[in-house]
Amino acid sequence: MSKERTIVLKFGGSVLHGEADLPLAVHEIYRYWRQGYRVLAVVSAFEGTTDELLARAEKYGPDGNDHAVATLLATGEAVTAALLSSALKRSGIHSKILAPHQVGILTEGDPLDGEIIDANIAAVDRALDGSIVIVSGFVGVNADGDTTLLGRGGTDLTALYLANSLAARCVLVKDVEGLFETNPALSTIRPRRFSTVSYKTTLERGGELVQPKAVEFAAKEKLDFEIASLGSGVSTFVGDLEDSFASDVAEELRRPLKVALLGCGVVGYGVYERLRAMPQKFEITGVVNLHRERAIERGIEPSLIRSDAVELIEGDCDVVVELIGGKFAAGQFIRHALSKGKGVVSANKALISENDVSLLELIDPRDVSFRYSAAVGGVLPALETARRLAKTSQPTVIRGIINGTSNFICGRLEDGEDFYDSIKAAQDAGFAEADPTLDIDGSDAAQKLVLLARSAFGSDIAFDDISRRGLENASGSEALSAREAGKSFRVVAECRADGGEVTASVAATSLDALDPLADIHGAENIIVFETEDGGRHVVRGRGAGRYATAEAVLGDIFDIYYETLEKDRPEYAPQLGESCQAQGATI
Repeated sequence: MSKERTIVLKFGGSVLHGEADLPLAVHEIYRYWRQGYRVLAVVSAFEGTTDELLARAEKYGPDGNDHAVATLLATGEAVTAALLSSALKRSGIHSKILAPHQVGILTEGDPLDGEIIDANIAAVDRALDGSIVIVSGFVGVNADGDTTLLGRGGTDLTALYLANSLAARCVLVKDVEGLFETNPALSTIRPRRFSTVSYKTTLERGGELVQPKAVEFAAKEKLDFEIASLGSGVSTFVGDLEDSFASDVAEELRRPLKVALLGCGVVGYGVYERLRAMPQKFEITGVVNLHRERAIERGIEPSLIRSDAVELIEGDCDVVVELIGGKFAAGQFIRHALSKGKGVVSANKALISENDVSLLELIDPRDVSFRYSAAVGGVLPALETARRLAKTSQPTVIRGIINGTSNFICGRLEDGEDFYDSIKAAQDAGFAEADPTLDIDGSDAAQKLVLLARSAFGSDIAFDDISRRGLENASGSEALSAREAGKSFRVVAECRADGGEVTASVAATSLDALDPLADIHGAENIIVFETEDGGRHVVRGRGAGRYATAEAVLGDIFDIYYETLEKDRPEYAPQLGESCQAQGATI
């Protein structure tokens, strides 16, 4: 079984009311994926779906075929799994659905309220090594291959069983921040939340929140798990523990993080939409857009539109999100925000690759955050992985395909398409800019290598020192020859550290079929990190587009939000995730 950290996230109908909630689940998955976890999502049907399906089954009489009923009800989970996978793909995150027969959740007993006796954990573990994995909860099969169910709330049991078998961390994502002394929905005064709680107390007080059968399984296996809400920085830790209450500030009493948006183009509007959907966590103080009527047509609240970026930066905001692009004005705004002690989030790779060090000199990292995950690979957790490995395994080689536009064009060239027609196709698909020069000549990939080298090796490599042979120097015949030889034609970015010396290159080249970079198509990106201990770490996802870039920007904003939760806590309060960190996990 893989030694990589694994987390099982359970999403039930209490948090997935319908398709509109899928972006929240996508971000919760992305939140942990970018921390380096292998993520297994276990899903229930959307809220109310199981009851609707059961009512349809009951129209045919009370004594129906239990396995037929189970098969019908299982379609609810299958729909959620398929739509969640589609939502992840839209955000550039690769996922794989494992159907109940592939997971092999073997049950015995009541066909509608069975007990799990086995599962094909090896298949799940293998799938996790390549992508996010999505599994339908609540559903199993019996020895005869018939569909069975695990009883009401059975998705909890599915998640806990798989987490136990995978030796994984498990979070049951609910519509509350954890287990409370009494039901918050029925209390006039917010009850106390448990920070840690025993299995016994969970059974006594959490019967409506967590399936009792699932808690009994966890107690039998001495499996610790967490109860948390979407995007929360706190949770209740359930285990063989003493009951203790949290001293954190109630969610509804916390001040939302105040965000100023500079720019509201395709990506900016995607970020705007997501932030507006979470008013309890984020407050947009203004949106800088010079085309007011266009912004209103796009859906921006008119009262939020501003024309003066400096005034907005100096106003009442915690974080400035720079999405205007370019170097001069964007650089001035970022410097001004940092000098005023404001956190900054940006996706501006051209600016940051040239000025990262000088910008960092403007801030005290204990008080101000400067984040730019989206600058390399969009939703791909490239910089996060580089920084994490630099602290643990020390990368020696970084090799990847980190420009989606050039990769899209390579695929068209392999198919025999003309070079300029391939560029136009990339523009029509929304991957290439009107002037795609930086993508074509390898400059974009080289800018990203500068940032990757800083994060992984702690070394500054000058942009001009990176050798580049882009597609403008290649020919369509090279791509066709590669295809005919059973190879792939790709633009590969590579950076190596050897004895303190760092070298980097970007080159259009042919790859053998077994090369992990060869199987990357369209606008997808991949980076392979090789480390001193002989390890190989692969991250893969789409590097461009509204949803992918917006997801990465949102991830950085959330990171700053979690930081503010830490700062706002009383000195005597336990740190966020303290119980989890004691188990080797991180929030």
